[in-house]
Amino acid sequence: MICPMLSALKPTDENGQPVNRECIYEECRFFNREQRDCNLMMASRAMLHMAAPGAAPAAPGVSGADLQDMERRLTDLGKGLLHSNLEVQGVVREAGQATLGGVAEAGESLSKKMAETGDRLSKQVAEIAERLHAGPEDLEARLATSLQELEQRVMAGRMESETRLAERLQASIAEMRSILEQTLAPLQARLDEQSRGVGVTAAATSQSLEALQAIGDLQQKIADRVLEELALVSATSAKLEQAVGSVDKKMDRAADESLQISQLMTLVKGQAEKTHAALRSINEGNRAVIQAVETQLKRDQDDLSRRSREEAQECNNRGVALYYRGAFEAAQAAFRQAIHLLPEYAEAHNNLGLVLSKLGNEAEAVQVFQEALRLDPAMSEVYNNLGFLYHTTSHFDRAVEMFGQAIQNSSDSAVAYANLGNSLYKMKQPEKAVEAWRRALELDPMNEPARKSLRMFQQDPSSN
Repeated sequence: MICPMLSALKPTDENGQPVNRECIYEECRFFNREQRDCNLMMASRAMLHMAAPGAAPAAPGVSGADLQDMERRLTDLGKGLLHSNLEVQGVVREAGQATLGGVAEAGESLSKKMAETGDRLSKQVAEIAERLHAGPEDLEARLATSLQELEQRVMAGRMESETRLAERLQASIAEMRSILEQTLAPLQARLDEQSRGVGVTAAATSQSLEALQAIGDLQQKIADRVLEELALVSATSAKLEQAVGSVDKKMDRAADESLQISQLMTLVKGQAEKTHAALRSINEGNRAVIQAVETQLKRDQDDLSRRSREEAQECNNRGVALYYRGAFEAAQAAFRQAIHLLPEYAEAHNNLGLVLSKLGNEAEAVQVFQEALRLDPAMSEVYNNLGFLYHTTSHFDRAVEMFGQAIQNSSDSAVAYANLGNSLYKMKQPEKAVEAWRRALELDPMNEPARKSLRMFQQDPSSN
């Protein structure tokens, strides 16, 4: 059940959390324990009953139960105020009796002291009279003096007693006043609180009546809104039923189509498995064919490469024979054919460079020698032939460099030492040239060019 005071709140807060709007019954201050019902709900029902057509007129926003409850509360409040007034009167009465008792006790004490003082004075007067009769005449002056002193003392004692009595009376009165004020202070506070309670109760009653009127209006609006929502829900339900019916029909058709599709998929799956098996067998056959073709192609390539190498070697050998016979043009064609058949043939490039140098084509010869060195950097003959070409074209420094490379890459470098000596001699370095020629003869005593160059140098008068 939703509390009528909390029904105006939204079902959720700003964070989207649900708001507790449940009624707490007996823990609520609007719960009527006698009728076991909510005062606000009873007032709301009474207002709705009054607002209904043909209902008896009543005060706007107030029911008989509310008026009875308000009258009962005001009666209880009056009883509480009367009880408080009776308590105040009792306290004042007790304080007055205590004050009178204190005054009586002070009077009795004063009477006792006055009686005791009178007894002492009577005794002293009797003693003085006895002394007057028994003593000499010179005691008259003493007697007069004693009488004066006695009168002064009596007056002083009377005044002192009266002063003390007055002081005690004033102290008792002040004490009673303090007690009375202390007793009346909480009673006055209670009276003020009860007075404020009456005002608060009246204000709360007024606010409650206004809240009841607002709650009635709100409940009427809520009822109208609920009826509208119910109408919308009814219309929406009808539409939903129609939509559900059409969806059911579509689902039935979809189920039939799905069954047909499933059957077709089964057939397609069987056909696909057969096709896959056929393709697998075809693929295996193709793989075997491809392997056979690749093997045959590799064999053909190897055979072609072998035949090209053999034919290139034949061309190179034919070119060498033609070179030694002096047929340099034919040798050049043979070497070029060998290079065409086998472009990586370094020896053919070297032989072509020799032919080109013989034909006077030094620039192309240098390029061909360099290509031979790129293909085989450890080929010492190319360094030697290129160095000889530089020597014949008077590039002696380059020639010395190439002969040095030939010596480094050859185990038998007697020819390179002989050519190195010739280039050094051309560069006007006879000591180094003689050393190179002698090194060539040490490596090959039959090296006639080195021996001849050394003999010519020794017979030359300009060298000595």
